[in-house]
Amino acid sequence: MSYDLGRSAVISPGGASSGTADGLVAEPPGRERLVSAAIRVAGSALDALIVLYAVGLMLIAVRGGVDLGFVRFHRAAKPVLMLIGLVPVRLALGGPSWLGYLCRQSAARLKVEWAQMCGRVPAAVADSAFAIATVSAASLSATFFANLVLAPASARAFSLPFANEKFVEIFAAWDSGWYWDIATHGYYFRPDAQSSIAYFPLYPMLMRAAAAPFGGGDAATWIAGIVVSFAAFAAALVAVHRLTERIFEDREIARRAVLYIAVFPWSLFMTRVYTESVFLLTTVLAVSHAWESRWSRAGLWGALATLTRPNGILIGVPLLLLAARGRPGLRTLATRLLVLAPIPAALVGYSAYVYWLTGDPLGWMSAQAQWGYSLGHPPWQQLLRVITSLVDAGIYRYFFTSDIAFVELLHAVTALIFVALTPAVFRQLGAAMGTYTLVNLLVPLSSNTLEGLGRYTSVLFPAFMLAATWKSVRAHEAILIFALIFQTLVAWLFITWQPIY
Repeated sequence: MSYDLGRSAVISPGGASSGTADGLVAEPPGRERLVSAAIRVAGSALDALIVLYAVGLMLIAVRGGVDLGFVRFHRAAKPVLMLIGLVPVRLALGGPSWLGYLCRQSAARLKVEWAQMCGRVPAAVADSAFAIATVSAASLSATFFANLVLAPASARAFSLPFANEKFVEIFAAWDSGWYWDIATHGYYFRPDAQSSIAYFPLYPMLMRAAAAPFGGGDAATWIAGIVVSFAAFAAALVAVHRLTERIFEDREIARRAVLYIAVFPWSLFMTRVYTESVFLLTTVLAVSHAWESRWSRAGLWGALATLTRPNGILIGVPLLLLAARGRPGLRTLATRLLVLAPIPAALVGYSAYVYWLTGDPLGWMSAQAQWGYSLGHPPWQQLLRVITSLVDAGIYRYFFTSDIAFVELLHAVTALIFVALTPAVFRQLGAAMGTYTLVNLLVPLSSNTLEGLGRYTSVLFPAFMLAATWKSVRAHEAILIFALIFQTLVAWLFITWQPIY
């Protein structure tokens, strides 16, 4: 068979050919041109609608809505539902898309700018920024959607001073109200009821300080809490990255460590009005400075960790072990211990304030009894209870044994994973890191409940540093996939006021 390059021919079913003498392909029939034009017009219209509803959703989130007469956006449910329907239809329709072109151009430009920025900034900052930006964007989007479509399981204990609460609500639940109350009104004590002295002062003090330049009002204080949490989380990831890279001399391990912290299911509290991010920052910096033998700085950051949460005093354990590292002389050891004195002094200082307020220097501890919380139980008791209940009831029936059965199982599985990792932390990171991980597991496990264990493990950075040393690509991918799935689930439980605390 031969081809005539000077002609274009179309073979009809009957074998006849038709073509054009000048070598051009015949134009499509009029009906095909009309269909093609209709697809282009419909695609452009759908692109415009998608942009319209996306802009409307952003205006609702930022300003509480907009009314332009011909178009009104006040409730987020309609834009969300329209986008859910319009985007798949537009993708299925195909054809040229000016919106798709703009998105591809913007993505390409951002990729180039990101590469240039990464070349100018330190590796720790670039890797941490990537981790917090990508994971937080996904988590906050999923949480915002959940808050739009799901009703809360219980009544909110506080109100937010914003015209449109739906977006801001994703940052605050449960204990968030206590920190806001302390930041705006200070501490109070009631011997027969729950009191704010159970919450340590550093985080609400930072909220008040950050809100002060903006008038210190209710809205400014809430926003300050969000800003403090995000800023502390970003700084904490940078600190973890630098410490990991210093220990292992491998940027890839450091990059995975901060990414694992960011995607950890319970790390959603890092970007909420909670103390987790501040606690992670202070503890990492305390250990990092001790690792570098900067003992006065280690003592300062250890004191700040102590003022962040009741278990902050436990940071003294790894610092003491690091101070004794290398068997220093008695005089050297005494000097190191002296500059670590701010750690117990911080606890004494807050206890003195509580004594002045209540007459009991340990009133902050006894106040926790109003929540039904107590310590001193065997550390295996709660885990054994959950395992026994799961075995006796069966996997399916277990979830109906109580309203919090599923949440307790999440806490128990998380705790068991970190308990299993602890021996490896001892082996690869040393006694100081291993002991820090162990004591911060044993204390909450020795309570009469499993609540909070997910949050408490999210700050155990040595375990994440250990996991980052695993070289398996499949293990890395599995960690990211499962962690993101469960972080979305935990975020939905948080915003719907399920008792995950």
